[in-house]
Amino acid sequence: MPGIVGFGFALRYDVPAQDAISCSVPVARLTAEHEARIVAVMRETRLRIEAAASPGRGGAPHWR
Repeated sequence: MPGIVGFGFALRYDVPAQDAISCSVPVARLTAEHEARIVAVMRETRLRIEAAASPGRGGAPHWR
């Protein structure tokens, strides 16, 4: 969509990945600092989700 930028991260607890998280932001509000913060928060969120859904904790995530 024009005027929107999106960020996406595959969740890597399955191979191939079947799930992902994303964030969309209006281009008019996106600064370099804002982009860096979004990417950092999304990486941390991905790591937390992957840790909670890892095979050692019961296999596939319960939300499927």
